Amino acid sequence: MSNKLFQLKYQGMLNNYVKAIAWSSCQETLAAVTAVGEVVLWQSGELILLQKPGEYSLDCLGFSADGQYLAVAGQNSQVKIWQLQESSFNLVTTIDNGKAWIDCMAWNPTQNILAFGVDHTIKIWDANSQEITVTLNFEASSVFSLAWHNQGELLAASGHGGVKVWQQKNWQQAPYLLQVPGASLDCTWSADGNYLASGNLDKTISLLHWDNPPPWLMQGFPGKVSQVRWSDIKKKSSPLLASACQDGIIIWQLDSLGKSWQSYVLQKHQGFVKAIAFQPNSLLLASAGDDGYIHLWHSAKKVVQTLKGANQGFASLAWHPTGKYLAAGGQQGELIIWSKSFSGKGFG
Repeated sequence: MSNKLFQLKYQGMLNNYVKAIAWSSCQETLAAVTAVGEVVLWQSGELILLQKPGEYSLDCLGFSADGQYLAVAGQNSQVKIWQLQESSFNLVTTIDNGKAWIDCMAWNPTQNILAFGVDHTIKIWDANSQEITVTLNFEASSVFSLAWHNQGELLAASGHGGVKVWQQKNWQQAPYLLQVPGASLDCTWSADGNYLASGNLDKTISLLHWDNPPPWLMQGFPGKVSQVRWSDIKKKSSPLLASACQDGIIIWQLDSLGKSWQSYVLQKHQGFVKAIAFQPNSLLLASAGDDGYIHLWHSAKKVVQTLKGANQGFASLAWHPTGKYLAAGGQQGELIIWSKSFSGKGFG
């Protein structure tokens, strides 16, 4: 393309596989964690080290909705939480969880409340009290993913048997169960809160219109569905649902009658798709693969730009909440940021 949508803004190296990355919502700050326990911040083109490399992997992280807190966790069972104080992040608490490997967490979108999975349970930490206020029992298995409803009142958790949904106003009430034949690997709410999707181990997707069951079941995938992601905006009657399965991406859209979901396949990666994400307020879809390429798909249909920079493959992907920046982490420790190019023709 003569007019590129995104251009390289920053490229650096961390010490190992970049397991997860996340942007702060209130400033141009990117956080990253690695397989050797590094925690770094990227701000104004500079890397700030919050935690040195160690013996244990860090596998998940996230900023609170207001950008005031950063939480990380992983192999050593600890959840560490930093707070923004006078333009810098300072460690305010470390939550020890025995010997559990923690690989999923999610901040409430309306309150400074953090949910994270510990073995067969979900713990809820409240920033106001600086304490664990609730422990939920998933029972059937370890928790594989967590997702808050956009209004912050519902918490979905995936694992063996399906997705359980708790209500914050009454944690003790029995959760709703979106049942699947095997295990739910990834769950996510649509931006409008109307739909809950689950990518499953048994080569299916379960999709529920909240408060309007029964759910749809999408079948025929060649392997497990490792990720599901919604577009923020609708195309005709519904948002788009992107799903990652092996080296392909399957896009789903509700038909005009609202009765069934239609699909088509995007195929360009030469290896497994490691991460997918829609640009905020856009239908531009980014996909990162272990083939070392990131493809940008216009309206989730046609590749309009391909980004490189991780020869041994990409591992993680994240859009800035404004859509102005796209960041990616590599399997050899690459940390790369692209910014919107003013010479581009448009987005999504």
